[in-house]
Amino acid sequence: MSSEATRPAKWDIGVLHGFRAIMVLLVANFHIWQQGWLWQIFQIGPITLDVDYVTRSSYIFVDGMILLSGFLLFLPYARAMEEPYPLPKVGTFYLNRLARIVPSYVASVLLMLVLVAIPQNLFYSKQALHLDLWSHLTFTHTFFYQPYQYSQLNGVLWTVVIEMQMYLLFPLIGRCAKKQPVWTLIVMTGLGWLYRVVVYYRVEETAMLINQLPAFLDVYAIGMLGAIVYCRLRKLLGDPDGKQSLLIRLSGLMMFVAGLLLVNSILHLQSTAGVQGFAELRLGQLRHRLPLALSLMGCMLGAMFMPAAFRWLLSNRLMRFLAAISYNFYIWHQVLAVQMAQHWFPEGFPQTAERNLQWAFTVLCFSVSVLVAMAFTYGLEQPCTKWIHQGVQRLKRKNHSAKEECSQ
Repeated sequence: MSSEATRPAKWDIGVLHGFRAIMVLLVANFHIWQQGWLWQIFQIGPITLDVDYVTRSSYIFVDGMILLSGFLLFLPYARAMEEPYPLPKVGTFYLNRLARIVPSYVASVLLMLVLVAIPQNLFYSKQALHLDLWSHLTFTHTFFYQPYQYSQLNGVLWTVVIEMQMYLLFPLIGRCAKKQPVWTLIVMTGLGWLYRVVVYYRVEETAMLINQLPAFLDVYAIGMLGAIVYCRLRKLLGDPDGKQSLLIRLSGLMMFVAGLLLVNSILHLQSTAGVQGFAELRLGQLRHRLPLALSLMGCMLGAMFMPAAFRWLLSNRLMRFLAAISYNFYIWHQVLAVQMAQHWFPEGFPQTAERNLQWAFTVLCFSVSVLVAMAFTYGLEQPCTKWIHQGVQRLKRKNHSAKEECSQ
Protein backbone atom coordinates (compact mmCIF):
# COMPACT_ATOMS: atom_id res chain seq x y z
CA MET A 1 0.00 0.00 0.00
CA SER A 2 1.41 3.44 -0.94
CA SER A 3 2.24 6.09 1.63
CA GLU A 4 -0.43 8.31 0.09
CA ALA A 5 -3.06 5.69 0.79
CA THR A 6 -2.08 5.37 4.45
CA ARG A 7 -1.52 9.07 5.06
CA PRO A 8 -4.16 10.49 7.44
CA ALA A 9 -6.65 12.79 5.74
CA LYS A 10 -6.19 16.53 6.07
CA TRP A 11 -8.64 18.33 8.32
CA ASP A 12 -11.04 20.89 6.93
CA ILE A 13 -11.93 23.24 9.79
CA GLY A 14 -14.95 24.83 8.15
CA VAL A 15 -15.40 27.89 10.37
CA LEU A 16 -11.92 29.14 9.49
CA HIS A 17 -13.12 29.81 5.94
CA GLY A 18 -15.60 32.25 7.41
CA PHE A 19 -13.04 33.91 9.65
CA ARG A 20 -10.68 34.38 6.70
CA ALA A 21 -13.41 35.81 4.46
CA ILE A 22 -14.85 38.16 7.09
CA MET A 23 -11.50 39.53 8.22
CA VAL A 24 -10.42 40.24 4.64
CA LEU A 25 -13.76 41.94 3.92
CA LEU A 26 -13.42 44.10 7.04
CA VAL A 27 -9.93 45.23 6.06
CA ALA A 28 -11.18 45.93 2.53
CA ASN A 29 -14.13 47.92 3.85
CA PHE A 30 -11.70 50.16 5.74
CA HIS A 31 -9.60 50.82 2.62
CA ILE A 32 -12.66 51.44 0.44
CA TRP A 33 -14.14 53.75 3.10
CA GLN A 34 -10.89 55.76 2.96
CA GLN A 35 -11.65 56.48 -0.71
CA GLY A 36 -15.44 56.92 -0.59
CA TRP A 37 -16.14 58.22 2.92
CA LEU A 38 -19.46 56.41 3.15
CA TRP A 39 -20.81 57.29 6.60
CA GLN A 40 -20.91 54.00 8.48
CA ILE A 41 -24.14 54.64 10.39
CA PHE A 42 -27.19 53.03 8.79
CA GLN A 43 -30.89 53.32 9.49
CA ILE A 44 -32.78 50.05 9.08
CA GLY A 45 -36.42 50.87 9.83
CA PRO A 46 -36.56 51.97 13.47
CA ILE A 47 -33.07 50.56 14.16
CA THR A 48 -29.93 52.67 13.93
CA LEU A 49 -26.86 50.55 13.19
CA ASP A 50 -23.64 52.33 14.12
CA VAL A 51 -20.58 50.48 12.82
CA ASP A 52 -18.46 53.58 12.32
CA TYR A 53 -16.01 52.54 15.05
CA VAL A 54 -15.64 49.10 13.42
CA THR A 55 -14.85 50.55 10.02
CA ARG A 56 -12.39 53.12 11.38
CA SER A 57 -10.37 50.45 13.17
CA SER A 58 -10.91 47.31 11.07
CA TYR A 59 -7.38 47.50 9.63
CA ILE A 60 -6.38 45.67 12.82
CA PHE A 61 -7.87 42.49 11.34
CA VAL A 62 -4.65 42.19 9.37
CA ASP A 63 -3.38 40.92 12.72
CA GLY A 64 -6.20 38.37 12.65
CA MET A 65 -5.12 37.18 9.21
CA ILE A 66 -1.58 36.68 10.49
CA LEU A 67 -2.95 34.87 13.56
CA LEU A 68 -4.90 32.52 11.29
CA SER A 69 -1.76 31.94 9.23
CA GLY A 70 0.15 30.94 12.37
CA PHE A 71 -2.60 28.48 13.30
CA LEU A 72 -2.71 26.84 9.87
CA LEU A 73 1.07 26.76 9.39
CA PHE A 74 1.58 24.93 12.68
CA LEU A 75 -1.48 22.66 12.47
CA PRO A 76 0.44 19.73 10.85
CA TYR A 77 3.12 19.98 13.55
CA ALA A 78 0.53 20.19 16.33
CA ARG A 79 -1.26 17.19 14.84
CA ALA A 80 2.00 15.25 14.74
CA MET A 81 2.33 15.90 18.47
CA GLU A 82 -0.90 13.92 19.05
CA GLU A 83 -0.88 11.21 16.40
CA PRO A 84 1.34 9.67 13.70
CA TYR A 85 1.18 12.44 11.11
CA PRO A 86 3.98 13.28 8.66
CA LEU A 87 5.59 16.67 8.99
CA PRO A 88 5.81 18.83 5.86
CA LYS A 89 9.10 18.36 4.05
CA VAL A 90 11.05 21.60 3.88
CA GLY A 91 11.24 21.63 0.08
CA THR A 92 7.55 20.80 -0.26
CA PHE A 93 6.65 23.51 2.27
CA TYR A 94 8.55 26.19 0.32
CA LEU A 95 7.22 24.96 -3.02
CA ASN A 96 3.60 25.08 -1.84
CA ARG A 97 3.94 28.64 -0.55
CA LEU A 98 5.81 29.93 -3.57
CA ALA A 99 3.40 28.26 -6.00
CA ARG A 100 0.37 29.85 -4.35
CA ILE A 101 1.73 33.28 -3.36
CA VAL A 102 4.17 34.36 -6.05
CA PRO A 103 2.14 34.28 -9.33
CA SER A 104 -0.62 36.65 -8.18
CA TYR A 105 1.83 38.82 -6.25
CA VAL A 106 4.21 39.29 -9.18
CA ALA A 107 1.29 39.85 -11.56
CA SER A 108 0.00 42.62 -9.31
CA VAL A 109 3.39 44.34 -9.09
CA LEU A 110 4.07 44.22 -12.84
CA LEU A 111 0.55 45.19 -13.90
CA MET A 112 0.47 48.14 -11.53
CA LEU A 113 3.86 49.23 -12.86
CA VAL A 114 2.94 48.97 -16.53
CA LEU A 115 -0.72 50.01 -16.44
CA VAL A 116 -0.76 52.60 -13.65
CA ALA A 117 2.53 53.84 -12.23
CA ILE A 118 4.44 54.49 -15.46
CA PRO A 119 1.50 55.83 -17.56
CA GLN A 120 0.47 58.17 -14.72
CA ASN A 121 4.09 59.24 -14.08
CA LEU A 122 3.83 58.43 -10.38
CA PHE A 123 7.56 58.00 -9.73
CA TYR A 124 9.60 61.16 -9.10
CA SER A 125 12.82 59.50 -10.34
CA LYS A 126 14.15 56.36 -11.99
CA GLN A 127 15.91 55.47 -8.76
CA ALA A 128 12.58 55.50 -6.90
CA LEU A 129 11.04 53.27 -9.58
CA HIS A 130 13.89 50.78 -9.43
CA LEU A 131 13.83 50.63 -5.62
CA ASP A 132 10.05 50.20 -5.50
CA LEU A 133 10.07 47.50 -8.17
CA TRP A 134 13.03 45.40 -7.06
CA SER A 135 12.27 45.59 -3.35
CA HIS A 136 8.77 44.32 -4.10
CA LEU A 137 9.99 41.52 -6.33
CA THR A 138 12.47 40.41 -3.66
CA PHE A 139 9.92 40.70 -0.81
CA THR A 140 12.10 43.24 0.99
CA HIS A 141 10.24 46.51 0.50
CA THR A 142 9.26 46.70 4.19
CA PHE A 143 12.94 47.45 4.89
CA PHE A 144 12.96 50.65 2.79
CA TYR A 145 11.13 53.85 3.66
CA GLN A 146 9.91 54.98 0.23
CA PRO A 147 8.53 51.68 -1.12
CA TYR A 148 7.07 50.75 2.28
CA GLN A 149 5.42 54.05 3.19
CA TYR A 150 4.78 55.51 -0.27
CA SER A 151 4.75 52.63 -2.74
CA GLN A 152 3.31 53.50 -6.15
CA LEU A 153 2.68 49.82 -6.89
CA ASN A 154 0.38 48.37 -4.24
CA GLY A 155 0.20 49.56 -0.65
CA VAL A 156 -1.31 46.38 0.83
CA LEU A 157 1.46 44.03 -0.29
CA TRP A 158 3.49 44.60 2.89
CA THR A 159 1.40 41.92 4.58
CA VAL A 160 2.39 39.38 1.93
CA VAL A 161 6.03 40.31 2.52
CA ILE A 162 5.67 39.68 6.28
CA GLU A 163 4.14 36.29 5.51
CA MET A 164 6.91 35.39 3.08
CA GLN A 165 9.54 36.34 5.64
CA MET A 166 7.84 34.07 8.20
CA TYR A 167 7.57 31.25 5.62
CA LEU A 168 11.34 31.42 5.22
CA LEU A 169 11.82 30.77 8.94
CA PHE A 170 8.88 28.52 9.69
CA PRO A 171 10.30 25.05 8.94
CA LEU A 172 12.87 25.70 11.68
CA ILE A 173 10.36 27.35 14.04
CA GLY A 174 7.82 24.57 13.50
CA ARG A 175 10.27 21.81 14.32
CA CYS A 176 11.54 23.66 17.39
CA ALA A 177 7.99 24.18 18.61
CA LYS A 178 7.14 20.52 18.08
CA LYS A 179 10.11 19.42 20.20
CA GLN A 180 9.98 22.21 22.77
CA PRO A 181 6.54 23.87 22.46
CA VAL A 182 6.58 25.71 25.79
CA TRP A 183 9.98 27.32 25.40
CA THR A 184 9.57 28.09 21.70
CA LEU A 185 6.25 29.85 22.21
CA ILE A 186 7.51 31.67 25.28
CA VAL A 187 10.55 32.96 23.38
CA MET A 188 8.45 34.03 20.39
CA THR A 189 5.90 35.77 22.60
CA GLY A 190 8.60 37.45 24.66
CA LEU A 191 10.46 38.70 21.60
CA GLY A 192 7.31 40.07 19.99
CA TRP A 193 6.19 41.78 23.19
CA LEU A 194 9.67 43.15 23.94
CA TYR A 195 10.04 44.51 20.41
CA ARG A 196 6.76 46.41 20.70
CA VAL A 197 7.60 47.72 24.18
CA VAL A 198 10.90 49.14 22.91
CA VAL A 199 9.17 50.75 19.91
CA TYR A 200 6.34 52.06 22.12
CA TYR A 201 8.54 53.70 24.74
CA ARG A 202 11.80 54.42 22.93
CA VAL A 203 10.95 55.31 19.33
CA GLU A 204 9.40 58.65 18.44
CA GLU A 205 8.48 57.88 14.82
CA THR A 206 6.96 54.39 14.74
CA ALA A 207 5.61 54.23 11.17
CA MET A 208 8.42 52.02 9.84
CA LEU A 209 8.52 49.69 12.84
CA ILE A 210 5.05 48.73 14.03
CA ASN A 211 4.41 46.20 11.26
CA GLN A 212 7.79 44.53 10.84
CA LEU A 213 7.98 40.76 11.34
CA PRO A 214 9.32 40.90 14.95
CA ALA A 215 6.20 42.88 15.93
CA PHE A 216 4.06 39.86 14.97
CA LEU A 217 6.06 37.05 16.55
CA ASP A 218 3.68 36.70 19.50
CA VAL A 219 0.69 36.79 17.14
CA TYR A 220 2.15 33.83 15.25
CA ALA A 221 2.91 32.14 18.59
CA ILE A 222 -0.70 32.51 19.73
CA GLY A 223 -1.89 31.03 16.44
CA MET A 224 0.49 28.10 16.96
CA LEU A 225 -0.75 27.67 20.54
CA GLY A 226 -4.29 27.64 19.19
CA ALA A 227 -3.36 24.78 16.86
CA ILE A 228 -1.97 22.79 19.80
CA VAL A 229 -5.11 23.44 21.87
CA TYR A 230 -7.36 22.48 18.97
CA CYS A 231 -5.55 19.18 18.36
CA ARG A 232 -5.71 18.27 22.03
CA LEU A 233 -9.37 19.19 22.30
CA ARG A 234 -10.08 17.18 19.18
CA LYS A 235 -8.28 14.18 20.67
CA LEU A 236 -10.12 14.59 23.98
CA LEU A 237 -13.59 15.47 22.67
CA GLY A 238 -13.60 13.94 19.19
CA ASP A 239 -14.21 15.45 15.76
CA PRO A 240 -16.03 18.81 16.15
CA ASP A 241 -18.10 17.93 13.10
CA GLY A 242 -19.26 14.71 14.76
CA LYS A 243 -21.53 14.17 17.72
CA GLN A 244 -20.80 16.34 20.72
CA SER A 245 -22.66 16.83 23.97
CA LEU A 246 -24.92 19.84 24.38
CA LEU A 247 -22.61 21.14 27.11
CA ILE A 248 -19.63 21.18 24.76
CA ARG A 249 -21.65 22.91 22.04
CA LEU A 250 -22.97 25.57 24.40
CA SER A 251 -19.51 26.08 25.88
CA GLY A 252 -18.12 26.62 22.39
CA LEU A 253 -20.87 29.11 21.60
CA MET A 254 -20.27 31.02 24.84
CA MET A 255 -16.54 31.13 24.14
CA PHE A 256 -17.23 32.39 20.61
CA VAL A 257 -19.56 35.15 21.87
CA ALA A 258 -17.13 36.15 24.63
CA GLY A 259 -14.36 36.45 22.07
CA LEU A 260 -16.56 38.62 19.85
CA LEU A 261 -17.37 40.93 22.77
CA LEU A 262 -13.69 41.32 23.60
CA VAL A 263 -12.83 42.03 19.96
CA ASN A 264 -15.65 44.59 19.84
CA SER A 265 -14.21 46.34 22.90
CA ILE A 266 -10.77 46.46 21.29
CA LEU A 267 -12.28 47.96 18.14
CA HIS A 268 -13.85 50.71 20.28
CA LEU A 269 -10.52 51.43 21.95
CA GLN A 270 -8.58 51.45 18.69
CA SER A 271 -11.16 53.70 17.05
CA THR A 272 -10.78 56.17 19.91
CA ALA A 273 -7.00 56.05 19.53
CA GLY A 274 -7.30 56.64 15.79
CA VAL A 275 -9.31 59.83 16.27
CA GLN A 276 -6.39 61.29 18.24
CA GLY A 277 -4.03 61.19 15.26
CA PHE A 278 -1.69 58.84 13.42
CA ALA A 279 0.88 58.66 16.22
CA GLU A 280 -1.70 57.52 18.77
CA LEU A 281 -3.27 55.20 16.19
CA ARG A 282 0.04 53.38 15.80
CA LEU A 283 0.61 53.25 19.54
CA GLY A 284 -2.88 51.79 19.87
CA GLN A 285 -1.93 49.04 17.45
CA LEU A 286 1.08 48.22 19.60
CA ARG A 287 -1.04 48.15 22.77
CA HIS A 288 -3.90 46.12 21.36
CA ARG A 289 -2.06 43.55 19.23
CA LEU A 290 -1.61 40.93 21.97
CA PRO A 291 -5.12 41.16 23.50
CA LEU A 292 -6.64 41.17 20.02
CA ALA A 293 -4.76 38.00 19.06
CA LEU A 294 -5.82 36.26 22.28
CA SER A 295 -9.45 37.33 21.84
CA LEU A 296 -9.62 36.24 18.21
CA MET A 297 -7.97 32.90 18.97
CA GLY A 298 -10.51 32.23 21.72
CA CYS A 299 -13.26 33.21 19.32
CA MET A 300 -11.97 30.80 16.66
CA LEU A 301 -11.56 27.90 19.07
CA GLY A 302 -15.06 28.44 20.44
CA ALA A 303 -16.49 28.59 16.92
CA MET A 304 -14.97 25.22 16.05
CA PHE A 305 -17.07 23.46 18.70
CA MET A 306 -20.28 25.52 18.76
CA PRO A 307 -23.63 24.14 17.45
CA ALA A 308 -23.77 23.13 13.79
CA ALA A 309 -26.23 25.87 12.81
CA PHE A 310 -23.83 28.56 14.01
CA ARG A 311 -20.82 26.85 12.43
CA TRP A 312 -22.71 26.74 9.13
CA LEU A 313 -22.88 30.54 9.14
CA LEU A 314 -19.08 30.54 8.90
CA SER A 315 -18.58 27.52 6.67
CA ASN A 316 -21.31 27.72 4.02
CA ARG A 317 -20.64 27.85 0.28
CA LEU A 318 -20.55 31.64 0.17
CA MET A 319 -17.93 31.83 2.91
CA ARG A 320 -15.84 29.12 1.27
CA PHE A 321 -16.02 30.92 -2.06
CA LEU A 322 -15.01 34.25 -0.52
CA ALA A 323 -12.17 32.54 1.34
CA ALA A 324 -10.98 30.91 -1.89
CA ILE A 325 -10.67 34.27 -3.67
CA SER A 326 -9.64 36.22 -0.55
CA TYR A 327 -5.93 36.42 -1.42
CA ASN A 328 -6.50 38.05 -4.79
CA PHE A 329 -9.39 40.11 -3.42
CA TYR A 330 -7.03 41.45 -0.77
CA ILE A 331 -4.30 42.18 -3.31
CA TRP A 332 -6.53 44.15 -5.66
CA HIS A 333 -9.28 45.88 -3.65
CA GLN A 334 -7.37 48.98 -2.57
CA VAL A 335 -5.66 49.84 -5.86
CA LEU A 336 -8.94 49.34 -7.71
CA ALA A 337 -10.76 51.63 -5.27
CA VAL A 338 -8.13 54.34 -5.70
CA GLN A 339 -8.23 54.17 -9.50
CA MET A 340 -12.03 54.13 -9.67
CA ALA A 341 -12.30 57.12 -7.31
CA GLN A 342 -9.82 59.09 -9.40
CA HIS A 343 -11.02 58.21 -12.90
CA TRP A 344 -14.64 57.03 -12.75
CA PHE A 345 -16.18 59.56 -10.40
CA PRO A 346 -16.68 63.35 -10.59
CA GLU A 347 -13.95 65.79 -9.68
CA GLY A 348 -14.02 66.52 -5.96
CA PHE A 349 -15.24 63.03 -5.05
CA PRO A 350 -15.76 62.07 -2.27
CA GLN A 351 -15.68 65.45 -0.46
CA THR A 352 -18.65 66.84 -2.41
CA ALA A 353 -20.45 63.53 -2.99
CA GLU A 354 -23.96 62.75 -1.83
CA ARG A 355 -24.63 59.59 0.15
CA ASN A 356 -26.17 57.79 -2.84
CA LEU A 357 -23.00 58.36 -4.86
CA GLN A 358 -20.89 57.09 -1.95
CA TRP A 359 -23.09 53.99 -1.80
CA ALA A 360 -22.65 53.48 -5.55
CA PHE A 361 -18.88 53.80 -5.22
CA THR A 362 -18.71 51.34 -2.31
CA VAL A 363 -20.87 48.71 -4.01
CA LEU A 364 -18.91 49.14 -7.24
CA CYS A 365 -15.58 48.70 -5.46
CA PHE A 366 -16.64 45.48 -3.79
CA SER A 367 -18.24 44.13 -6.97
CA VAL A 368 -15.30 44.88 -9.25
CA SER A 369 -12.84 43.57 -6.65
CA VAL A 370 -14.73 40.27 -6.43
CA LEU A 371 -14.76 39.90 -10.22
CA VAL A 372 -11.06 40.71 -10.52
CA ALA A 373 -10.26 38.33 -7.65
CA MET A 374 -12.20 35.55 -9.38
CA ALA A 375 -10.32 36.18 -12.62
CA PHE A 376 -6.91 36.05 -10.95
CA THR A 377 -7.76 33.14 -8.64
CA TYR A 378 -9.23 30.83 -11.28
CA GLY A 379 -7.33 32.22 -14.27
CA LEU A 380 -3.86 32.64 -12.79
CA GLU A 381 -3.32 31.49 -9.20
CA GLN A 382 -4.82 28.01 -9.40
CA PRO A 383 -3.55 27.15 -12.92
CA CYS A 384 -0.04 28.38 -12.04
CA THR A 385 -0.06 26.39 -8.82
CA LYS A 386 -1.06 23.30 -10.78
CA TRP A 387 1.53 23.89 -13.52
CA ILE A 388 4.33 24.48 -11.02
CA HIS A 389 3.58 21.27 -9.13
CA GLN A 390 3.26 19.31 -12.36
CA GLY A 391 6.57 20.73 -13.58
CA VAL A 392 8.31 19.74 -10.36
CA GLN A 393 6.88 16.23 -10.58
CA ARG A 394 8.06 15.87 -14.21
CA LEU A 395 11.51 17.09 -13.20
CA LYS A 396 11.64 14.55 -10.36
CA ARG A 397 10.62 11.72 -12.70
CA LYS A 398 13.21 12.83 -15.24
CA ASN A 399 15.97 12.93 -12.62
CA HIS A 400 14.87 9.55 -11.27
CA SER A 401 15.00 8.04 -14.76
CA ALA A 402 18.43 9.55 -15.37
CA LYS A 403 19.74 8.06 -12.12
CA GLU A 404 18.38 4.66 -13.03
CA GLU A 405 20.07 4.82 -16.44
CA CYS A 406 23.38 5.77 -14.85
CA SER A 407 23.18 2.91 -12.36
CA GLN A 408 22.64 0.31 -15.12
